[in-house]
Amino acid sequence: MHTTQAGVDIAKAVFEVALSDTPGTVGERHRLSRARFRRFFADREATTVLIEACGSARYWGRELETMGHRVRLLHPGDVARYRDGNKTDRADAKAVLEAARNATIDPVPVKSQEQQAIAALHRLRQGYLQTRTARINAVRGAPV
Repeated sequence: MHTTQAGVDIAKAVFEVALSDTPGTVGERHRLSRARFRRFFADREATTVLIEACGSARYWGRELETMGHRVRLLHPGDVARYRDGNKTDRADAKAVLEAARNATIDPVPVKSQEQQAIAALHRLRQGYLQTRTARINAVRGAPV
C-alpha cells in the first residue's frame, strides 16, 4: 500500500499509527511498541509523518528524518479541535491526520538537540524569575 501520510500519536510505551493514502480516510492502523515503531518506519518508503508536537516528538522527528521521511509537527491545540470523542491514542492519531489537511495550520519546526537544550535553559531561568518575584511580593506583603 502506497501511503502519503502517517498520523502518529506518541506515548510512553505504545505508539498509535494511522496511515492514509486519500484525504479524510484512514487506510490502516497499527499499535506499535518503541522498537517496532522504529522498524516499521525503517522498512517503509518515504512518507509524510505527522506528529503532535512535544519534547519526544522532536526526538522522533529527527529519527524519522534520518530514515528519509518528511516530518511535520503540529501544535497540540490545533490537533485538539479535530479530535472526535474522547482523548485516546487512536482518536489522536486520526486527529493529527485531519488537522494536517488544514492549510492554515503552520507546522512546528523539528528542533535539534542543541535548540531543545537552550529552550530548556530558558524555561529553567523563567521558573527562577517567577519564584524570585513571588518571594519578593511575599516579603512586601508581610505585616511588619
